[in-house]
Amino acid sequence: MTEYVTELTLAWQLLGQDRPIEAEQRAAAVLAREPDNVSAIACHALATWRSGAPVQLSITELERAVALEPGNGALRHNLATVLSSKGDIAGAMAQSRRALEIDPSDAEAFYGLALSTKFREEDDLVRGMVDRYEGNNSVTGVGRELLGFALAKVFDDLNQPARAFRYAAEANAMVHRPFDLKSEQAQLDELRRMTEADSFRKLGGSSQEADTLLFIVGMTRSGTTLVESILSRHPSVLAQGELGQISMAERALRRRLGVSGEKLGRNGMLPTLRREWLKVASEGLLQETAARARVPFKIATDKQPDNALRLGLVSLLFPKARVIHVRRHPLDTGLSNFMKRFSNGQGFSFRLDWIGAKTRLVADSMVLWKRALDLPILDVRYEELVADPAAQSRRLVEFAGLEWTDACLAPENTQRSVLTASQWQVRQPIYRGAVGRWRDYEAYLAPMIGAMGGMGWIDTEAGPKSTE
Repeated sequence: MTEYVTELTLAWQLLGQDRPIEAEQRAAAVLAREPDNVSAIACHALATWRSGAPVQLSITELERAVALEPGNGALRHNLATVLSSKGDIAGAMAQSRRALEIDPSDAEAFYGLALSTKFREEDDLVRGMVDRYEGNNSVTGVGRELLGFALAKVFDDLNQPARAFRYAAEANAMVHRPFDLKSEQAQLDELRRMTEADSFRKLGGSSQEADTLLFIVGMTRSGTTLVESILSRHPSVLAQGELGQISMAERALRRRLGVSGEKLGRNGMLPTLRREWLKVASEGLLQETAARARVPFKIATDKQPDNALRLGLVSLLFPKARVIHVRRHPLDTGLSNFMKRFSNGQGFSFRLDWIGAKTRLVADSMVLWKRALDLPILDVRYEELVADPAAQSRRLVEFAGLEWTDACLAPENTQRSVLTASQWQVRQPIYRGAVGRWRDYEAYLAPMIGAMGGMGWIDTEAGPKSTE
């Protein structure tokens, strides 16, 4: 039994390190010996879900685990998370509430419930969670962090910005993830030098003729999920969500260069690439895309926002790729990052000044890419998209080279599983409620505003006032 426990502990650790395929394998090994081990079932289900398998497989597994241990609240809030990703918001809420009935102090269940609904009043459940949060050490560790973000969401729903921001600030202060701002600024300087020298057009890209890939980029929380959801409703689109393929290719290149590449930035490495490497890498990525498809497609999307920093590599791998750049008011975007808890990565999002700096890095990078590359890049403003979804959706579909379908006007009906922090929003009809939200919080945003370069730059980047 000790061996099984050790292997299962490792499986959960791998899942926490965002290594779902390895976690799935470890959990499967435990289940081969103990098929009714509910912890192994849950770990395997979550790992399968995170690795991109059909979401119903994970739901079925978690439902079996709940049937084996109906009084286990943790199983229920895990099931709620997966149900939410499928779009079964009612089912997710029911499981979260049942978990809270089992254990009223279940911070993870309350967090899941907060993400799955819009609160209309400060009810007994909310007051109870406030009491737990304010109590001396009644909630600690990750549970306190989750509770802080949940209460921030609740009081934002209730239009109480002072209370919402206080909980968000305290929750963010509990998170410690790396973000190397100095390195990122050096990368931008390198990109600027290479753009001025027109270096990218002098590089020999791959001979890849595929024109099926469409990259949706921008700052995190700018509306990239909404754009992909609109396109996902088209029968000829394979919506892949946030892939790590380009960043993994970048890491593979750095390993290949070894010591000689240590002083080179992500773009400084590109002149070392040979056509053979590019050919093998691009074909491998296309094969992975084809393996995800269950029906024929004409366009495959990758909505990893941070590919905004890697379009040089994208252009060499896929010279005929298309790019949609999603832009949103910088302060609305920044506030959304600060108020949202990310389950992994996004180290910049837990400090206002880092959010401001990252926003400016992405925006400045996109200005340079439009000068440096020949890739077609379509700018889409979030405010214009939600104000006139019919016209802007037609722009998106036309840019993708597809025939129009009215299904694209109902992105909330998408059937795909959503793994990002936008699980609840993506199931809602397009609405304008988030436009201008930053104004309620302006008094707290000085560090973010300063890191962006001040209101002069922000107003310019936000575009015409009529779009707000």
